[in-house]
Amino acid sequence: MSDVTIRQVTKSYGSVQVLHGVDLDIRSGEFVVFVGPSGCGKSTLLRMIAGLEEISGGTIAIDGTVVNNLAPAKRGIAMVFQNYALYPHMTVAQNMGFGLRLAGVPVAERDRQVREAAAMLQLTDYLDRRPSQLSGGQRQRVAIGRAIVRKPKVFLFDEPLSNLDAALRVATRIEIARLKEQLPDTTMIYVTHDQVEAMTLADRIVVLNGGRIEQVGTPLELYETPANLFVARFIGSPAMNIVDLGRASAGAVAAPAASGAVRLGVRPEDLRLAGPGEAALFEGRVALVEQLGEVTIVYANIGAQEPLIAKLDGIRRVARDETVRLAADPARLHYFDAATGQAVRAAGDRRKTA
Repeated sequence: MSDVTIRQVTKSYGSVQVLHGVDLDIRSGEFVVFVGPSGCGKSTLLRMIAGLEEISGGTIAIDGTVVNNLAPAKRGIAMVFQNYALYPHMTVAQNMGFGLRLAGVPVAERDRQVREAAAMLQLTDYLDRRPSQLSGGQRQRVAIGRAIVRKPKVFLFDEPLSNLDAALRVATRIEIARLKEQLPDTTMIYVTHDQVEAMTLADRIVVLNGGRIEQVGTPLELYETPANLFVARFIGSPAMNIVDLGRASAGAVAAPAASGAVRLGVRPEDLRLAGPGEAALFEGRVALVEQLGEVTIVYANIGAQEPLIAKLDGIRRVARDETVRLAADPARLHYFDAATGQAVRAAGDRRKTA
């Protein structure tokens, strides 16, 4: 078992507190992704789990053992960094087996484990090459392989794909997804600012903001039922449209009963061009059109501070300055308390709460 239990963990640098009483349970074999804006504390929390940052308060336990005062090498973890951290004078095989050599593992066993990990990551043909002879994606797979051979209880990934170009990011993300399937009992914790990585890799996503957890849930739970305005705007691309309820056409929404003002949220992909005779949720003048082939993104001025964004399927012949009428399924609308930012539910809304 390799559960990770985090209880009331805080982190301060002098008078500056960057983590505020974080509580989190990560189950054995789970792939959990930390996401959030720069400075939210996600990498700091990961480094505290690794033992690379001291814990100011609270406890972190791995496999039932509190590790606050344990050295990184004794925590049963392996970390993959964004900058690879490979030895340039060593071959791929030597880099992958370096930790085993330090641990005194016999040569034959070391070679067996390196070749096993290389086969898993499709690196067998590159074992005799040096890092300078590899692409960025291959180097990152070597760094992952070096972690695999240690057979850790917990894998920690600190934005491992951020230095790769778009094509390599996709290819390496597929390799990490495959690795997850091949090591189902190993717990993996992954930090990224890339939503696609989070949504496609995670069993659960932890959304952090200002050193606090905003919401924890499966990717679809966070997408379908964001707990508050921050999560609603952070998860999804383009971001969810948030407008004052009065901007929507009267009678087109079933607003929840609330003690104060309510804001309306609708995802760009949930908007469509209203058909003839269909009641429109919004009407506005087109400010910009982005034709991307598989989708058409329309920015429409509806009198709010920001344009409303609609992500329409396929190629749509929409022109700048044209007036468009946009509709949405009422079941796809979201409502938020304007004062607290917390999600509120409309009557009859049966979506599962994350």
